[in-house]
Amino acid sequence: MSEKEVDKRLERLRITATWLDACMTVPCTCNRVKFGVESLVGLVPVIGDFAGIIMALVFISAIFGTFHTPASIKVQMFLNVALDFVVGLVPLLGDIFDIMFKANMRNMDLIESHVRSIRTSMQAVEMGTRATAAADGPKAPVSAYIPHVPIKKGAGRKILERVAAPAPTK
Repeated sequence: MSEKEVDKRLERLRITATWLDACMTVPCTCNRVKFGVESLVGLVPVIGDFAGIIMALVFISAIFGTFHTPASIKVQMFLNVALDFVVGLVPLLGDIFDIMFKANMRNMDLIESHVRSIRTSMQAVEMGTRATAAADGPKAPVSAYIPHVPIKKGAGRKILERVAAPAPTK
């Protein structure tokens, strides 16, 4: 997945998180207190809270379907949603907490920081690869320095398998 495609997908996910948690403002707060569709739906006792957790779980599954996410980040995301749900069950206090906590925005921040850390480490590997290749000179093939990047399901894996496969002997 190219950087532009990653940025596009992150932007779509950011728009969804904003829609769920921060697309409207409370009047007379100078745009300081924002809430989203999930907060509005959460005003309906019990049913709204269950609808909110379903929206949050669909959002998380969209993140997991797009990016490889480590277990530690998955646990943090599920804990954000669980806390939002449990406290949201308390009348009035739960609704105020939901407006302030913004579980989906927190989950979006988690995935964005994860992607940033991957980009930083890939840049470091790339710089180290260039330096190593330059030091080794022409004797080492460039393919020896390409880092392995895990790829989610799809045609990309087949292409990599074809590229990595040894040439047929005659």
